[in-house]
Amino acid sequence: MKQTFISRRGTDELLLFFAGWGMDSHPFAELDYIGCDCCICYDYTDLDFDTAPLLSYKRIELYAWSFGVWAASVVLSATGLPVSYATAINGTPCGIDSQQGIDPEIFRATLEHLDPTSLNKFYRRMCNNRETLIRFLNRSPAREINDLKAELEAIGSDITSRPIPQFRWHRAIVGSKDRIFPPENQLKAWEGICPVTTIDAAHYLPFRPIVLERRFDKTIIRNRFENAASTYEQEGLIQGRIARRLNELLPDVSTEKCHEILEIGCGTGKLTRLLVERFPQARFTINDLSPAMKHHIERLPFEQFDFVAGDAEQENFSGPYDLIVSSSTIQWFTDLEKFLKRISSRLSNSGTIAFSSFIAGNLPEIRPLTTTEMPYWEYGALKQLFEQYFQLDTFVQEEYTLRFDTPVELLRHLRDTGVTGTSGNRHQGLNFIKRYRETFGEVQEITLTYRPVYVIAHKKKNA
Repeated sequence: MKQTFISRRGTDELLLFFAGWGMDSHPFAELDYIGCDCCICYDYTDLDFDTAPLLSYKRIELYAWSFGVWAASVVLSATGLPVSYATAINGTPCGIDSQQGIDPEIFRATLEHLDPTSLNKFYRRMCNNRETLIRFLNRSPAREINDLKAELEAIGSDITSRPIPQFRWHRAIVGSKDRIFPPENQLKAWEGICPVTTIDAAHYLPFRPIVLERRFDKTIIRNRFENAASTYEQEGLIQGRIARRLNELLPDVSTEKCHEILEIGCGTGKLTRLLVERFPQARFTINDLSPAMKHHIERLPFEQFDFVAGDAEQENFSGPYDLIVSSSTIQWFTDLEKFLKRISSRLSNSGTIAFSSFIAGNLPEIRPLTTTEMPYWEYGALKQLFEQYFQLDTFVQEEYTLRFDTPVELLRHLRDTGVTGTSGNRHQGLNFIKRYRETFGEVQEITLTYRPVYVIAHKKKNA
């Protein structure tokens, strides 16, 4: 078995991912910027599993996909590693079975006829549609056909010679359009073992959103920002500066041509105020995760506005909109790609989007003091994502630094703005201050650096 770390940031938590047959680490590059260390396991020609690189982690979150579910069940059952949560995706512990896995005859036929042509057919069935196939082929594994055949032979032999492995899975995710592991067989395999979630997906699917669903509890995020709302206006100096800068970067658009405006994640209205002043005659649709933000917004001098409380990733905004804006919000999204695809269809043909977000490298001063990271997108990866759905006019990173006299002031700023999504209790706050002083000593100046990126774009001509 191969074990490749695609991310090593020195976190206490590890994301351990068991891939399917024929893979390497390339198809899972999206897990590089997930907020913790990440190790990809693949190539089950043998099941020699080295626990040594994993022993320093306090928590391991396990995800296994396809035949990786079987492989993880075999090798992890007796390791004693601190697996805090285990998720199986489009696979079963038995792997090959006419009722609870891949049918043995289909497995045998795949092995006997494996060649470059049949492999391409397998990839098409695995992805099920052109868009998913293109995503996979852009990250396809770099392995030879003979290598893949040897691995498939070994998997068949091992499954035949071993009893069904016993391992505790906490949940299973079943793609209703899976053409490799039949969904009905997966459901039978997991019956009575763990909770099952069925999703509208093929065998190969985006894995980052599945991971972030557990890392981002929207209820907790909403509560943190609601608790910080009363101090956000005073403490959110950087967020106000970012809102002003985003407004400055907006191209000159006459009020006559900007009839419908959608704002995602309004918060207490730092950007909203600027937009109402700039486009007083427009009709506004204002969204925030928290219903409590409405009373901050409804006092503004709108001609017309609708407030939509809820998760923007789930809301079906009508459109078309002439301007779609969002300041310091989308870093909290679990499936940004899906959101951008959907929101691009809500933009008018001559419309503009104006977004800001924080990216990797944000708040570097507190990184040594935390055991996990925010899963910020890397600059290049985020730019590439926007380019899939929009024609970019501006994509620029800037940097702002705040200064504090004491670690207590720094901690209060983090709490009163909600920027980390957590506030913590008094004991955690005292530990933070202690770790700060142990790490940096009694420094004369304490800084906190924000790294936002600004995106101005319009609809693609062929969209």
